[in-house]
Amino acid sequence: MFSSSNSHLNPQNIDFSLSIGDWMGASALKTAVWFAPMAAGGIILATVGGFTLHLLPGKLLIMISSCGFVASTLLFALAPIDANYWAYIFPAMVGATVGVDIVFIVSNVFITTNVSRERQGIAGALITSLLFVGISFFLGLADLAVSEDEKRGGTEGHKVAFWFATACAGVVMILFATINLGKAQSELTLEERMKLENAGASGEKDAEKDAEKEQQTTEGVVPV
Repeated sequence: MFSSSNSHLNPQNIDFSLSIGDWMGASALKTAVWFAPMAAGGIILATVGGFTLHLLPGKLLIMISSCGFVASTLLFALAPIDANYWAYIFPAMVGATVGVDIVFIVSNVFITTNVSRERQGIAGALITSLLFVGISFFLGLADLAVSEDEKRGGTEGHKVAFWFATACAGVVMILFATINLGKAQSELTLEERMKLENAGASGEKDAEKDAEKEQQTTEGVVPV
């Protein structure tokens, strides 16, 4: 899973910066400005999302997130060397931040409500570990594909990386389509649900005892 605070570690962003700087020839300052929508979008989603995301089903949210990933990589794969910023770069940056932040919010709500409090740290560490393992593995594969394209005389090796990323995002979209999630809203934690279940069980036992006593009293038997 990704977060806006760790989005600079996203392999998408590494390829984005290399494509913008090395292939399109943008300066470092221009590259930073072109990345501004990603930062602004993260702030907006983090702020507005807390008031709106609980109104939508979780499955719809993660599908929107996967569409953002596909759109961002596909736009860079199709972008020419003199790509128009508003036609390619800007929507790609918006799609990237949609993909990053929405799935992060939904996954955090799921973790905090379905894992016991003493295991939430372990769950978070596992997800972070899987994140960086995935980044290391697939970024290496993308770089291998680019190197192989260059060895064969290709001149647009970075596009190979984006097509590979688009294929990976497409697989993620298919996997997300098989997941059923509730709404991204704060629910009772695992401990709170267990307490309610225990309280309900105790209440049922007390009610059974009261009913038994009442029945014995009606039959003229003095309860012990």
